[in-house]
Amino acid sequence: MDGIRPADDAYWLLPRSPRTPGWARAFFRAQARAWGVAGPAAEAAELALSELVTNAVRHARAPRGRQIGVRAVWDGACLRIEVADAGDCVDLEPAPHGPDGEGGRGLAVVAAVADRWGHGPRPHGIGKTVWAEFPVRG
Repeated sequence: MDGIRPADDAYWLLPRSPRTPGWARAFFRAQARAWGVAGPAAEAAELALSELVTNAVRHARAPRGRQIGVRAVWDGACLRIEVADAGDCVDLEPAPHGPDGEGGRGLAVVAAVADRWGHGPRPHGIGKTVWAEFPVRG
């Protein structure tokens, strides 16, 4: 197979609930362990995932009952996380925030810990997907 490893992925549909970020972190941790991925990249991916799911829960203006799609991909060299929601917000730039503000840091955290991140249309259905990538060294 010429040294190229096909990607493994895991996908979860989660409700929009205050508990969803914790569930997403737990599912991701279990999946990363199953793949044998640990260390700084897995920790950074988990942090970014938590921030992106929190944003989807808090800010996605979506009809009641719409779920959040969470996907993790491992290709042997890089972890990728994706969070999809039915919201149509496309203003996905880290927001300025004051030193004493209680929110507004989620995308700044993602930008700080991810090697690359971005967003695009949700592949299946309405809304958007925000993704981040984390190379695994060693």
